[in-house]
Amino acid sequence: MYSARTLIETKMKQISGLLLASVLIISSSSIFAGQHNKTTGSARSGATIYHDYCSVCHGDKGDGQSRARNSFLVPPRNYTTPEAALELTRERMIHSVTNGRPGTAMISWKTALSAKEIEAVVEYVRSTFMKLGSNTTNRTRPTAKLLSSRGGVLYMDACVMCHGETGARQITGRMQPPPRDFTSPAVIAELTRNRMISSVTNGRPGTAMRPYGDMYSKSDIEAIVDFIREAFMNKK
Repeated sequence: MYSARTLIETKMKQISGLLLASVLIISSSSIFAGQHNKTTGSARSGATIYHDYCSVCHGDKGDGQSRARNSFLVPPRNYTTPEAALELTRERMIHSVTNGRPGTAMISWKTALSAKEIEAVVEYVRSTFMKLGSNTTNRTRPTAKLLSSRGGVLYMDACVMCHGETGARQITGRMQPPPRDFTSPAVIAELTRNRMISSVTNGRPGTAMRPYGDMYSKSDIEAIVDFIREAFMNKK
């Protein structure tokens, strides 16, 4: 059982991280407000957009080492890692910048940036920070599999930031305990379908696992759980 104090502290960490992110983002956006209008057709460069909007969280070098990094329960993505190069397709990054990432401080930028500008900043991140060598670009990415089912698409929206596209990511730092490794034999033996549905619906007290029952329908949550079990746990 988790004490009320533990639950309150966990919730306060989540709220404080999101509030600080919002303040930083709003501040950076306000500085450059009025310099650009989406309807004018004057698109800024990817480098300018990254500096103006993204570096406050992801850092000047794209490594997530910003001043705000310790305030996030889910840390900003480090684009310089081999994992990022393998996981992040151009399409996925455009989707994330456009629509945001649920459960994280990553907000939607579609009202501040044009589609052309979103593509420009994604191309800048990929060409400047990501190690897109042949050893990663020629490997089979799990994204195609993720997008081939409804549960996979929902997993991509709600879960992939913490659990990764292989279901095995173990984020360290402020996220304690770390996300579940769905490929672990111990976890596979422990997690029943009903327990997983309950966890996704209601969250897990004392962890960073928030409830998604207010965001997704019962059938959507079942689809997410069934995808995880089949794709990562080899269970149907």
